[in-house]
Amino acid sequence: MQKNQELFFNVLKFDWPTEALEFHFYEDEIPGAERIYHTVVPDEIKEQFPNLGTQSQEHIYTTFTVAHEGSVSVSLNLGKSKYSYAKRYFNWLIRNHFLSKDDTLIRSTFISDTNVWIPASNQPYTDFTVYEKYTLKVQIKQFSGYPEILLSFDGRSKVFKKPANELVHSVSAAAFNWVKYEGAIQRWKHLQHSEKEIDNAEVFPVLNADIEGAMGYPYEPVRPTNKYSEYLDLIVKFYKQYINVEDFKKVIDLHKSGFIKVKPTSIDYTSEESNELLFGNGNTEKVPYTGIKLHKPYKKSPHSAVNLFYIFHEDDYQTVKDLDSRFKNGFGFFKGLERFAKIMFHTQEGFSIRFKDRENPTEQIEEILTKRTFDPAIQYIAVYITPFGKFDTNKQHREIYYQVKELLLKRNITSQAIDPAKMEEQGDDWVYSLPNISIAMLAKLNGIPWQLKQTEQSELIVGIGAFLHKEENIQYIGSSFSFTNHGRFNRFEYFMKNEIDVLAGSIADSVRQYAAAHGEPSRLIIHFYKTMSRKEIEPIQHELKNLGLDIPVFIITINKTESRDILAFDKKWNGRMPMSGTFINLGAKQYLLFNSTRYATSLPKAKDGYPFPVKLKIDCTDKEELKDTKVIKNLIEQVYQFSRMYWKSVRQQNLPVTIKYPEMVAQIAPHFQSNDIPEYGKTNLWFL
Repeated sequence: MQKNQELFFNVLKFDWPTEALEFHFYEDEIPGAERIYHTVVPDEIKEQFPNLGTQSQEHIYTTFTVAHEGSVSVSLNLGKSKYSYAKRYFNWLIRNHFLSKDDTLIRSTFISDTNVWIPASNQPYTDFTVYEKYTLKVQIKQFSGYPEILLSFDGRSKVFKKPANELVHSVSAAAFNWVKYEGAIQRWKHLQHSEKEIDNAEVFPVLNADIEGAMGYPYEPVRPTNKYSEYLDLIVKFYKQYINVEDFKKVIDLHKSGFIKVKPTSIDYTSEESNELLFGNGNTEKVPYTGIKLHKPYKKSPHSAVNLFYIFHEDDYQTVKDLDSRFKNGFGFFKGLERFAKIMFHTQEGFSIRFKDRENPTEQIEEILTKRTFDPAIQYIAVYITPFGKFDTNKQHREIYYQVKELLLKRNITSQAIDPAKMEEQGDDWVYSLPNISIAMLAKLNGIPWQLKQTEQSELIVGIGAFLHKEENIQYIGSSFSFTNHGRFNRFEYFMKNEIDVLAGSIADSVRQYAAAHGEPSRLIIHFYKTMSRKEIEPIQHELKNLGLDIPVFIITINKTESRDILAFDKKWNGRMPMSGTFINLGAKQYLLFNSTRYATSLPKAKDGYPFPVKLKIDCTDKEELKDTKVIKNLIEQVYQFSRMYWKSVRQQNLPVTIKYPEMVAQIAPHFQSNDIPEYGKTNLWFL
């Protein structure tokens, strides 16, 4: 089905050099040379270095077209030589060009893409200079028959106006990471280990989370905007100011055609049916909020008796009264938990917990919980009025949030946290949070807000997401298991990144449970947060073999495309965001998938957001399966549909919950003191 779109990539093409160039190589490192791995070295010069590629010599060095004494020189036609070396040369040209300019900073990533920082036109801070960051990534013949530059906007960073030797009196130098020095963005630790003398009065740290926390800077929420139009405006500005100008074109022979158009033959669309969600009484809608409002949830909580109680600091008593009234009687357009989300609840007099110690409430909360009698015939849900949110700059304050979650899960109680400061700050506008809170609470009470409209298939879907805890420098991975393709999950786990065998065993257990209940699955589908290595897939195959199962295992790598990556824009629509369900074949079984609320019959509202696409890479243990275009489209549609099953909000998301939910689990669970998720928490959506 063809849509009225005209798509183009954030990619520019340029010409090869018109003649062969003289390049220079060295066996040993010299100042200013770049190290090159032997597989990147052009074949034309390998005979000059007979030991290259052996254990004794894996690298040589190059100064590209700049000659130095002792070089081995060779004339190369880059268009007919190794593309990997050509990419390095073009990157070197681009980096040197921007290093020569007074109004730009270069981040010192010597062998990778060129990261350029320019001062933002808007400078609202007295303590910082705000920089806009752009990346120029060289690629060869990805979307044309030419070398190309993928131009991306990477957000903004703040650089202190106060130098390191003064700032260190306010925050430990251990918090410093990237710093501005001598026209470049460099690593603080690399500078300090440098043999040359460093003037710390000329070193200006870049603001990061560690410095923010140490200095008590308040969390600045990101306001929802149309990221597409803003992103495109910024890269077009950079293109006009720095790329499509004579001094750059003397270095890189840029084509006049501008950004590369997406070939119509590489564009396809998910089916119209994949947009449909099921709500109450079998009614369908595309937009979650519309479906809930018109038709009520797909399935109410199965618990016949639900008791809601509050946990709050004594200063927040009025907030609790206001919130209880809104849950029961409604507030503005929101008509209450029962009318909006079919949550019929009772609040028992005197059952709520009022604590006194704001700084350390968990001891008092646990003491009261221990004395409470919980009726096994009743499902309890706690509403925690948190004095400190997840984004509080004080680490000890943040930990309280997690401790309360864990205390409740140990008693088979799910919970919903609410920030009273946000309620007060937003006033009547806080009503817009109530639909999201209601949906999350319904899901935590085992109700089903909405479901995918799908014919059930015999398959098991496993989602694996990750979260890097910067304070510990440990990456945790979470996994979610779905026994159906309707988008509902039955179990969550989390592991440390190196526990691959444990993860494989967990997946095998889920396959075994599925087979016992439903028969042998026809296939196993794994949604993974990064490209899955052979080391990671082999234990899973081994476990399946032990089960006597010979089924294809599909691995779909699902990456966010927030920065430094390929995007596409619609020239025919002012909002620039391609229609929801559009996917583009990028080659090599990679795809760009767009999930949003922009449909052929309706446009997105500002509150829906403008999510960037996800980048997919599809692989399979049975390579024959990858030749079937119907199979590929079915797998892409499944990712698309799972992005619509996010029950923390009534708004469309771009990341499928197969990745998003495990990431949320991996973000929270390591904070638990027991170093594991209580058993009840492995089958409940407590983390929403």
